Formats: sequence, C-alpha cells, structure tokens
Amino acid sequence: LEGREFQIYTDQKPLIYAFKQNPDKCSPRQLRHLDFISQYSTDIRHVQGSQNIVADALSRIEVDSITKSPILNFKEFARAQKDDSDIQKFLHNDASSLQLELKPCQTSNCNLLYDTSTGVPRPFVPTSFRKLIFDHLHNLAHPGIAASTKLISARYVWPGMKYQIKQWVRCCESCQRSKIQRHTKTPLGTFSLPDARFTHIHIDIVGPLPPSEGQIYLLTIIDRFSRWPEAIPIPDLRAKTICRAIFDTWISRFGCPSVLTSDQGSQLRSSMFLEFTRMLGTQKIKTTPYHPISNVIVERFHRHLKSAIKAHENEKWSELIPIILLGIRTAVKEDLQSSCSEPYVFLVT
Repeated sequence: LEGREFQIYTDQKPLIYAFKQNPDKCSPRQLRHLDFISQYSTDIRHVQGSQNIVADALSRIEVDSITKSPILNFKEFARAQKDDSDIQKFLHNDASSLQLELKPCQTSNCNLLYDTSTGVPRPFVPTSFRKLIFDHLHNLAHPGIAASTKLISARYVWPGMKYQIKQWVRCCESCQRSKIQRHTKTPLGTFSLPDARFTHIHIDIVGPLPPSEGQIYLLTIIDRFSRWPEAIPIPDLRAKTICRAIFDTWISRFGCPSVLTSDQGSQLRSSMFLEFTRMLGTQKIKTTPYHPISNVIVERFHRHLKSAIKAHENEKWSELIPIILLGIRTAVKEDLQSSCSEPYVFLVT
C-alpha cells in the first residue's frame, strides 16, 4: 500500500476523527499508531456496521475440527525400551543416579522399565515416545516451561528432558498464538536531543526525608542538554509549593523551558501545575508509570545526591545541599568530557 492512495472503512465512527483531535489528548501508544498510519496516503471513512461484512467475516474466530489424540500403546512402549540405546547405556552405567527396575505396567499386560530413585516409579521413556508423551501432557492446558517440566518429570523420566521440554514448549504453535501478547514489548519512546541549554528539563521529588529546618522533600531539576542540576528543599508536596520553587529557583535564572518531563505524581498532574506549564508555554511530557528508566537522567542524579547526603552524616541535610551541588556541578561527566558548570560559565561570561 505504500505510495498508493487508498481508503480505510470502519464501523467505529470515532476513528474518522483520529487525525483531527488534539495530540495532547492522545496516549503515547495512540501517537505511535497515528504516526505510522500517517506515512500512507489514506482516508478513514465510516461505514454502517451492517455493511461492514467483509471485516466481520475476517475477524471471526476459526473453529478447528475435533481431532483424536493418538493413544499411547504400552506394548509398543515396552518393545521400544528394549531397543533404545539410551536405556542400554543406563543399564550398564553404575554411576547413574537412576535406579531402573523392570515392573509390571498397571494399565497394560506388559513389563516396563521404571526409575525408582525418587520413591515414585517413573517409566523411562524411549526416544521414539518422548514427543508423544510431551504432547499428551502439555496439550491438556498448554502450561509454560516450568509447569510443563514439573508435570512431565513427575510421571516420566529420560535424559535431557528439561532441555527438550523447554524447546518443545517454545516451539508450540498453539502457545505462540494464544500467549503472543505476553512476549511482545512496546519499544520505549526516545527523547529528541535539545539544541540549546535549558530548553528541556526533567523534574522529580526526593523524600520524605528526616525534617531539616522545616524541610522534608527535595525538588530536583536537571537540564537535559548541559546536565546542570538543582535540588530545592521544600516543606510539602502541594502543587503551589512546587510551582513557586520552580519559578524562584529555575525560571528566574534560566528562563522558561520549552519542554518539561516528569513522572505521573499526583501533584505534577494537578490542575494547578498544568495551568502553570500552560502559562509558561511549556510542553509537559509524562513518563511511563512505574518505569523509572524513562526518567533516568534525573534518577541518576538522585543516586548521586542521596549518597552524598549520607556521606556527610549531618542531620541538617538542607544546609549541605549547596556544597553537594557544587561538587556535582564541577565533576567531569565521562560522556560529555566536561563538567556541567563549564557551559554555564561560558554562557554567563
């Protein structure tokens, strides 16, 4: 379809307005889908559900015909045991942990070789019957690797069974079709590299910490371009307190950022904070919930900041913040081959 003009017909009427809505209301997943669709010259049109018979027919669940599982013939099983080379090796190997004994089969008039080392007799499965045994037990409910291994090893035994069961479970077509959503991961979004200092900042909150001069939390801010950090002691997590701290400490010195990235804390999603960013003309980006790596630049700053506060062993940690920030700002970053204070010095001079 690439390079062609075509139409998409759907009975979901809201989809025809997908490209007309405000992008700020879309989730990251929706933005990725719309970005992919926008690569094609397409037009989304609405069709009544009663007329959308082609798509309905293709979306019907296929019903497989009922098939009868092959029956396990224990007489053939016994003959295969006599001719199996693996069994002969174990019978003549005194160092093996298996204790093979010939016992009568409970469901057939024949004798089978059982392993009695665990206290529960388990038939030794010859090579030609191993896949059949796996299919009989795994196809009951299609459990995963660990559950399938436990289920089969409790009833049968053969050398290398754990590895074989692992490979067969991974190759099971029914498992792949029904469990595919468990194995797919949406790729992480990427931040575009800013082209100037103080245009894209990341913010987060550390705490609660032991009270120090009335301060309990630390509001942390870091510039994505220069890595310039700020740590602002605050007494509470009210949106008003956070907005005031950002304005007094960052915006008054560096100006309004174009982009602000934060996690999905309630105070950072409040109506007051959203109105604050709107007044500044700042685009707010929310990271994925319970996924700290998406805000990794400020999380690494937290690790350095916390270890420095602990190293000073001073209960009044709020007094230590300026000297700690001085050390962090003057430290050389390996990836930048410079400290974050160098571009700032050049900027103000």
